[in-house]
Amino acid sequence: MGRDDDSNRLAIEDMSIAGLGRKILPAVAYESIVRKKKERERAKLANLPRLTESDFVDILTNDLRLTSGDVVFVHSSLDHLNLDFPFYRILTLLREVIGPEGTMLFPAYPNHRISSYEYLLRGKVFDIRRTPSYAGLLTEFARKQPTAVRSLHPTKSVSAIGPLAKELTATHQNSRYPYDACSPFYKLTEHQGKIVGLGVWTSRISFAYCVDDAMKEEFPARVYHDRAFAVPCIDYEGKTQIVETYAHNMRIIDAHEGPNFFRTHLANDVCADLTIKGMKFFRADARTFFDDLLALAQQGITVYPRSVYSK
Repeated sequence: MGRDDDSNRLAIEDMSIAGLGRKILPAVAYESIVRKKKERERAKLANLPRLTESDFVDILTNDLRLTSGDVVFVHSSLDHLNLDFPFYRILTLLREVIGPEGTMLFPAYPNHRISSYEYLLRGKVFDIRRTPSYAGLLTEFARKQPTAVRSLHPTKSVSAIGPLAKELTATHQNSRYPYDACSPFYKLTEHQGKIVGLGVWTSRISFAYCVDDAMKEEFPARVYHDRAFAVPCIDYEGKTQIVETYAHNMRIIDAHEGPNFFRTHLANDVCADLTIKGMKFFRADARTFFDDLLALAQQGITVYPRSVYSK
């Protein structure tokens, strides 16, 4: 959930099997399996009807229920969309739907094919202006827009475009827990935010971690490593700030039950995975999604199996 939006090997719905495969297979053999799987998926995608710009706008408005003035967080996988137009037009089409008063946000995570914990162990400096986003091609394109504003966080950075961009990203450097109340993720709940997936299902909805971080030590599963990293981060003024953050323990995160849990416990109006013209999409209402998951977690019911709960 929320690691690399264009990478099949990191999809949570496959995570238990994929994680086991990575552990027991030689790296070359595992990469060969992943490569062949991607080839099969590309061949299948090529046989699907191509989405025109009109089709795409229809999906945004009628299926994903976006309207003028919306604050929307976008997860995406261009590898799983059969588009009949250049991918960069997606930003324009989103803007046409949400209008000049709307704000769009994108994950801008810097870790590529490794966990946040592994990334932080490498001791890299995060530069808000230069560190690329590896959360998918669309997210890097969004990050490079002249009007984009990026949050100062070394692992879970977010890019935002629109009138609320600065407000939503302004305090992320205060988030020792990356999805806490200072983060752009949680702030979606304060602005009637929506979360959508383009080419992906809710296995990628990183917003779900807001519940973990709201409860912190009271959350039933211990989802973070004990170590808090102090990371040098270069801000827009070229000054270095030290940002402290925890990193997820992927042994716990990999056990995430994801879409099946959401389908079982949340109403369709709150969160829904959709298949449209053979392609994956999802929509979620941030405030209700958070409230419902929080109420469940307070009862000891979470997206994690009880086998990984803290003793």
